[in-house]
Amino acid sequence: MSEAILEAPAAIQKLRENRPNPHYRPLIFVVAPFTEVVKHNRQTLAEVRDYCHYIHELGGIPICPQLYFPQFVNLHNYHDFQVMNFICIVLLTKCEEVWSFGEPTRDMNFFIKKAFKKDIPVRYFSSEMEAW
Repeated sequence: MSEAILEAPAAIQKLRENRPNPHYRPLIFVVAPFTEVVKHNRQTLAEVRDYCHYIHELGGIPICPQLYFPQFVNLHNYHDFQVMNFICIVLLTKCEEVWSFGEPTRDMNFFIKKAFKKDIPVRYFSSEMEAW
């Protein structure tokens, strides 16, 4: 599953240890319900923004494709969706960790499995941002 369960602040602090730049911020890939964001579910959008804000406040850089790509990619177009998935995987490989928020959905599990295949640590958090 994931590394030892650490609360989010401790996890970010651990990623920042022994870095020559005191302002270093690790890239964190945010795994959240992609389908609900694409459907413009306002509650889900607000929650995903909160997850990103939380990571930012702790000193990380949230990488959250589900907030970014729907702004300019037609995710209902199969080709665009496939290209977007490829780009998401590229972004995921640049991140130090993957943080999954809430109960993983089918689309979330896709990115979690990719992270495991790429040996990128995955941390799990409830929708209230508590480690589990």
